[in-house]
Amino acid sequence: MPANDRKVVRTGGSRTLSRGLMLLKALGQDGEGATVSGLADVTGLDRAVLYRLLDTLAEEGFVTRDPETRRYRLGLAMLELGVRAAQGLEVRRLAGQALRSLSDDTNETACLVVRDRDDVVVVEVIEPDGRFVQVNYRVGFRHPLGMAAHGKALLAFLPDGERLNDLRPVRQRGVAYTRDEIEPGAAGVAAPVFDHTGRAVAAVGIVAPTARLPEPENVALRVLRSAREISERLGWRPRRPSEVGR
Repeated sequence: MPANDRKVVRTGGSRTLSRGLMLLKALGQDGEGATVSGLADVTGLDRAVLYRLLDTLAEEGFVTRDPETRRYRLGLAMLELGVRAAQGLEVRRLAGQALRSLSDDTNETACLVVRDRDDVVVVEVIEPDGRFVQVNYRVGFRHPLGMAAHGKALLAFLPDGERLNDLRPVRQRGVAYTRDEIEPGAAGVAAPVFDHTGRAVAAVGIVAPTARLPEPENVALRVLRSAREISERLGWRPRRPSEVGR
């Protein structure tokens, strides 16, 4: 069937999602907050539908209501998502050269991940030329925080990771090693990336078939150098001895 002749059939769930997104966009256009009456005029939605949507969004923190003015505004959850999205885009933009160099120097696939709540998401991958056997770790791939080298490297330097005994070696050496964890026959080496505040916001490293990475320690310093380079591009600076413990 030609694309122009296809009809989009919206289910109840997709229709509700579409309405919710339309509502969030409408709220984002009004810095002073919006009343239900005003939102009904802008969106064309019935007030009963608006109340249901607003209640759900408020429960999740995406919308707040001023009890005095009865106006609705975007909530902190929206700000949090925006910050995470901006961080992901910024670190991806600044990491390009370092990733390319890491891939060239190791002749393996270099990857960058960022955190998305309890997961990490691959946002950039640089593959070496001429490698016919590669690991399936692609842009957009998502897995739980704390799994694989990239996930462990990031979690180990988050507040929650400080309390995990099995991640203490990662914090001590600054780099994580894993093999056969997400994909049989795959190994990884990764290190955390820090922003200007010293907070871990990403992880960078390489993934490769285990047979090509029998001694991952041999590339640890190279991975750490890439992580430091990207961190410095984000404004991170190493703490001086006199600042430790402050």
